[in-house]
Amino acid sequence: MTDIILALIVIVLIFLPILIFGRKNKQNKAKKIAAKKIEKDNYNRYMRRFDDPSCLNKMDIISTQVAGTRYSNDDTGESRQDILKKTKVGELLKLLPDELNRYDNSAIRVIKLNDKQIGFLDMDLSIEIKSRLINRSPVEATITNIFNKSGNLECEIALQRYSRKIKKQ
Repeated sequence: MTDIILALIVIVLIFLPILIFGRKNKQNKAKKIAAKKIEKDNYNRYMRRFDDPSCLNKMDIISTQVAGTRYSNDDTGESRQDILKKTKVGELLKLLPDELNRYDNSAIRVIKLNDKQIGFLDMDLSIEIKSRLINRSPVEATITNIFNKSGNLECEIALQRYSRKIKKQ
């Protein structure tokens, strides 16, 4: 009788953690799926403000490094380095003009789909990109590389611009 009770206790002790951790994994997976859906909806809402890219001709892709990744965000105080640690190559980004930037009146904020800023576009590009964004011309941004440089994470992105000329049918 005591052998049966002892065997039941051992079985419970073995399978109880499996059940508990299995539920947590399912909950975490569900949270990740929900977060991805929110991010996708966020990106689709962002892209609706521009002309439909399927009607426009693609231009050459520009590769550039995001500026200001070493600093914290003014609005939240969150470190951009901490944000980049949780960022993956291939993620889509939003580009938003920063009208209140005291250093550059053409500054373009580079923002993840969870609305966390990772930095700014390079000043030399920001004038062209700001003009495109204001004129409803889409510019798609994607992370192409995250690397460590002198102890700081840096980020390269690809910018897909579209010609204002409508595609010929």
